[in-house]
This record gives sequence, C-alpha cells and structure tokens, in this order.
Amino acid sequence: MKERDFIKQNMIQLNIKESIERNSGKAAEIGQITMEKTPLGEKIIISTTRPGMIIGRGGSAIKELTRNLKSRFRLENPQIETAEITNPYTSAQVVATRIAKELERFGPSRFKGIGYRELNRIMEAGSLGVEIVIDGPIPGARSRKWRFHDGYMKKCGFISDNLLDKAQADAVLKKGTVGISVTIMHAHTPLPDKIDIISPEVEEVEEVEEKSETKDPEKEEKPKTIKKAPAKKKAALKKVPSKKKEDPKKEAKSKPKSKSTTKKTVKKEAKK
Repeated sequence: MKERDFIKQNMIQLNIKESIERNSGKAAEIGQITMEKTPLGEKIIISTTRPGMIIGRGGSAIKELTRNLKSRFRLENPQIETAEITNPYTSAQVVATRIAKELERFGPSRFKGIGYRELNRIMEAGSLGVEIVIDGPIPGARSRKWRFHDGYMKKCGFISDNLLDKAQADAVLKKGTVGISVTIMHAHTPLPDKIDIISPEVEEVEEVEEKSETKDPEKEEKPKTIKKAPAKKKAALKKVPSKKKEDPKKEAKSKPKSKSTTKKTVKKEAKK
C-alpha cells in the first residue's frame, strides 16, 4: 500500500529530526529541519541561530552527524546544510526551546516574567498574533495550565492547521516535566477576510494622467487669445463754479422796475 510507504517515510524523517536535536542539544537553538530527496542523495537543511555549533571546528561536528545518520537510518549520501535564522523571534521552535532553557536554569518561580517577555518580543518582531501555553507543575506541585496570548489568532480551519507556525518543547524540573507550546501567526499569513481599501481619488488621478499621455501634440488645439478692446478715456469732468452769495442791497438794485415807473417815462417821451 502507498499509504504505508508514506507513513514510513514520515516516521524516518521525524526520527532523524529528533536525533539531530538530541545530538546538538538545546544550546544550538534549532528551528526547522527540512529534508529533500535529490539524485545525489538526501539533502537535510537545518535552520538555527548558531550554525557554528552544528558545523563544529573545522567541520568536525557535521562530519560526525553525517556518519551517525548513515549508520543508523541507512541513508546513502546525506548532505547536511545549515541556514542561519537572523531574528530568533520569528521561529516558534526557537522560542519554545529558549523558554524551556530558562525554566530549567531559573526554576518555575519566574515563569510569568519569562512568558510575558517572550510574548512582547515576538509581537515586536512583526507577528499578527502569539499564543504561549505552559502546562505542568508550576508554580506548585499541582499541574496547571498557563496561557499567554496577544494579537489576532486563528483557532480553527485550514489556516490554523497548515499555515501557522507551531512548536513544542519540554523542560525537565525537580517537580516534574513541563510542556511548552508556542503558536505564532506571521504577518505574511494569507487571510480570506483581509480587505485592502483603495481610495478612488488615486484612480482618477491615474486615469487623467494616462489620457494626457495618449494625446498627440499635433491634434492639441492652441489656446485662443482674446483681444481686449482699448479702454475709453473718461471725459474730464468740468468744474462748475460755485455761486457766490450776493448782498441783499445789490439784489434790490438789480431788480426790474415796476409797471408804474415805466408808464411815466413813456408819457414824458410822448410830450417831447
């Protein structure tokens, strides 16, 4: 059956990953381990924050690791490569191993400070959401589950099953074993309910620019020049001399003589 072959291959890959982590230890801070089949043999890529610990001085550690994988898992020609993780807070496996190391070093009394510190650092690295669960005999002998979470997290569906970065680690303490699980939702995770809103003003400006570029310079009409008529000069206003007030005596002299006086003068002229 093909299904049994797939299960066997996956089990071999899982055992190889566990043996590499066991040999290198928690100090190497191994993230993901991917395996690829090539015509030359099996290609194993180990992503870690400290590639020097896996390679060793002069490549001694990586040569030993290839010999162990050949003899134990019967691999023909395993080729081991290392990839450096620049930011350790973008890998869930590295964060889980760091929490386990610090719990083994400082004890269970400081688990809250460790959890919140790692949570804030993961969010500062640019992730959308984080969830850290510490389950075990902490802080007392009774087993309890402590959850530290922040941001936006998908809990079900295709995204939570396949696209989230999940990892687990174990911390061995005096009171018992403590399990640590870390889930990170990265910023580049595709979400179906994510909507990008584009303002219509930007589109209008782009259309106008495209139209202006397509126009031919020959067809463009020259702007019409409108000649303005010369403004008429305003006629100079003549100054009207103001009438002076005359004296009442002069006005009386200038008045015409009455009818009686005119008749007397006419008679005198006739006698003559």
